[in-house]
Amino acid sequence: MITDKRKTLGVFMNKADHIFQTMVQTVTRQCARRMGYDVFYFFTVGYRESTNAYDEQEKSMFTFVPMEKLDGALVVPDTYDMHGFRESLFDMLDKRAHCPIVCIRDHRSQYDSFYTDESVAIRPLLKHLLEDHGFRKICFLAGYPEHPDSNDRLKCYIDEMEKHGVALPPNAVYHGSMWSRNIDKAYDYFFSDPANWPEAVVCANDYMAHALVEELISHGYSVPGDTVVTGFDDIEASGRSVPTMTTIGQDYVRMIHQAMELLHQRIQDQEQGIIHKTYYHQGIPGRLALRESCGCGQRPDSKTLTNTVHQQALHNRLMETREISQTYFAIEMNGADSYEQVHATILRKLEDIPTVRDIYLCLFRDEHGFASHITPQVQLISAITDRQDAGMPMLCFEREKLLPSIAERPDEPQAFYVHLLHQRNNTYGYTVMQYKDDQTPSQFYLHWNIIVSIALRNLDDQGKLRALYEERRRSSVTDSLTGLFNRRGVNEHLDPIWEEMCREHRTVCFASLDMDNMKPINDTFGHQGGDEALCSIADGIRAAIPEGAIAARIGGDEYLVFIPDYDEDDAAAFVGRFESFLAMRNLNARFPVGASVGTSVFHLEPGMTYDHCVNESDESMYRVKRSRHEALEQHARIFGKTRRRSL
Repeated sequence: MITDKRKTLGVFMNKADHIFQTMVQTVTRQCARRMGYDVFYFFTVGYRESTNAYDEQEKSMFTFVPMEKLDGALVVPDTYDMHGFRESLFDMLDKRAHCPIVCIRDHRSQYDSFYTDESVAIRPLLKHLLEDHGFRKICFLAGYPEHPDSNDRLKCYIDEMEKHGVALPPNAVYHGSMWSRNIDKAYDYFFSDPANWPEAVVCANDYMAHALVEELISHGYSVPGDTVVTGFDDIEASGRSVPTMTTIGQDYVRMIHQAMELLHQRIQDQEQGIIHKTYYHQGIPGRLALRESCGCGQRPDSKTLTNTVHQQALHNRLMETREISQTYFAIEMNGADSYEQVHATILRKLEDIPTVRDIYLCLFRDEHGFASHITPQVQLISAITDRQDAGMPMLCFEREKLLPSIAERPDEPQAFYVHLLHQRNNTYGYTVMQYKDDQTPSQFYLHWNIIVSIALRNLDDQGKLRALYEERRRSSVTDSLTGLFNRRGVNEHLDPIWEEMCREHRTVCFASLDMDNMKPINDTFGHQGGDEALCSIADGIRAAIPEGAIAARIGGDEYLVFIPDYDEDDAAAFVGRFESFLAMRNLNARFPVGASVGTSVFHLEPGMTYDHCVNESDESMYRVKRSRHEALEQHARIFGKTRRRSL
């Protein structure tokens, strides 16, 4: 919903539910509300180690986003750690953005940017281990080799070791994942050789540090008793981990606030025609947080630990409940066989997502109906506003607006979360959610949207199967040459209604048609000419019958027409229209086409069969045909006598 009421910001990140991303959402929403902006969060989901098609297809978000319509963009490039995502992101920004752009946690982009100064951030931690603890066997758990921040931290580690005259141990550096995956391999690399047992392992982020501590504990070792482990990011400073983690904190709140303030200023400058030819880059130093994992922090008191354990137990129970509810949501959505049932299921399961305020389900459309690819046109098929059923508006609108006007709140800046719905190279639409107060998406945000995506794919598959069935059914009841029904098609239409029509004493007309001179046309003009003649008869029938009639080609050159509620005068008018059509056709045709038409009108009674009616109609046609032949023969005799006299 991009309107003239308020300016619109776009925020671009990967993985909605991570701690840093949640902080970005919270701060940007607060700032946008104060500044009077609407915000759209365009989230993708993907992991560097993932090789599945779903994650790869998330890149279509950069095609979908109406970048040209945004008034400003806040971008977090380093969250896009999947192959090709960062390149696709900046390709979109470079080619389609007409608005100011500010990046967070990225010092490599050409845009305005705020980031942690990686050249100095981790040095206080290394100095603490080298100088205060006097350690010499210090190892470094880096992220994957292409991660820029990890590489900067690794460089600082090597520099500080050299400055202090400390040689790197044989097992100095291991490249992990920047996550907890494969931490057992890192453990084996660092701790398999007792002679090179590290006094400390410095990790490039807290996720890997916490995972390594858990791995050490699982092998019977203690931290910091047997070795020291430190992290980076300060993601869990509340004492949830045992031991608490010595780490480097990044001042994300300050970073995001300053980025929003600069973005706001850039938007105002652009309105006034001020163009900035240089970009503003500012590095923010980190701060050292000394805690238990290096032996310098105090262990939380029993009350704090008890409260932490209690909160963790509550969180675990909530996650179990949510997992169950998501499972049943998936079961019900998989059983949906209409969009109405999808809407009803979302509404019925609303209590499973208690923090969501509004939900809008939008599907792509083209000239054929709902599409399975991104299109300029969108239809809103399900709306929940203020957790109340807003029905199925079925409103069509331009995709660049993201939402129709019914979603607007004129007096309240809004924050929307946009997620594409796709499966197996098909993209069906997107959801737009708005959360209550300052709530943000949980770890079930992706799961919920995938469930909806699968339901849409099922409906798409069902629609294709129905279309295929209908195509096969139509081909079984349709004459492939003329497009009229065949005899089976007549039966399929009349069988269900015939007895009721007889009980109601309806008046009906049957017309039998037989094309004239089929063999001479075939002999002279070939089968192509014969097909042309047969189609001309069919065109004449279509031009002459009223709505509700049934027309069929029931044999080689034989046709049958059923017309309900037609009397003798109507039947005669039908024959007149048909013959007039052929007469007009024959004026400019390479050969004339004609047909004998016999009609019979019946006042139906219970027990009558339409086979009887067809037989009567056929007899009428044969009488017409015999009469035409007799007239032609008489004309030939008279013409022959006249010619002989003239000779």
